[in-house]
Amino acid sequence: GNVISTPSIKGTILPGITRKSIIDVARSQGFEVEERLVSVDELVEADEVFCTGTAVVVSPVGSVTYHGKKVSYGDGIGAVSQQLYTVLTRLQMGLAEDNMNWTVELR
Repeated sequence: GNVISTPSIKGTILPGITRKSIIDVARSQGFEVEERLVSVDELVEADEVFCTGTAVVVSPVGSVTYHGKKVSYGDGIGAVSQQLYTVLTRLQMGLAEDNMNWTVELR
């Protein structure tokens, strides 16, 4: 769907820059982003699962195993993960117009 659910930054989730950037990019691309507790049942039913980080930007999760049941999420990076990765890295490299005022021109 058009909804991305991510755990809020309470507890064990760090308030990372890449995480925040992906949330902002997702919203700019028309996704609804929910920051809340995500249940294992939701994870099992998800169309796509990814993690974010400085080095990887967006990293797809291939599968999750819970109580002996393995759920796979396709081969390689999913369409949403790829879209978010591409938009953010193009912004970082100056290849896309920055409508979020993240970049500063140095003279």
